[in-house]
Amino acid sequence: MLEVIIGVHIVMGLFQQWMIPSVRNSLVPFSNMDLTKTAERLLKLAIPNHLMWLCFFYLTFHSFLNLMGELLHFADRNFYSDWWNANNIDTFWRTWNMPVHKWCVRHLYIPVVDLGYSKVSASVIVFFFSAFFHEYLVSVPLKTFKVWAFTGMMAQIPLSFVAKHMETTYGPRWGNMLVWASIILGQPLAIMMYYHDYVITNYNDVLV
Repeated sequence: MLEVIIGVHIVMGLFQQWMIPSVRNSLVPFSNMDLTKTAERLLKLAIPNHLMWLCFFYLTFHSFLNLMGELLHFADRNFYSDWWNANNIDTFWRTWNMPVHKWCVRHLYIPVVDLGYSKVSASVIVFFFSAFFHEYLVSVPLKTFKVWAFTGMMAQIPLSFVAKHMETTYGPRWGNMLVWASIILGQPLAIMMYYHDYVITNYNDVLV
């Protein structure tokens, strides 16, 4: 319980003192398509964003869910596996969020395969379902409909083939590097795009 409280304060501190200024500083270069400054802002934003993501993962899957499991006497504590060692995108998505993964396999993947569709088609349907809800969870609070989260999730499908190719051709370490690169750079890029579109939509093209 104590680590949840401390962790939440750490996340809020990172968000308010580091992440918000970095996002605001990225607006003008991103709007002007200044690639050099945009890349610099992206890398600067990637650091606090990734720290927040790791803290969020630890607080949610290790601290909070185990706390709930202890209080509710829930025996199955397999909330995540060693996703940080994933050599390709497929392994990452199967191991980082085990409750959601098991639900998707049980209620989406297996029924689609039982209907006679291929495993690849079933995987595409699962990613489409996940992409829709990722977009929904972002678009509703922002009151705007963009497709960046949806596109990012669907891009995981071709990226998984690239990661597998790198794993088999250059070794598992290169596949793992691609997984980490997609996590570290993909999320801040999506944040920059959503913030830019939100400001343009709600402030009549006035950049703040």
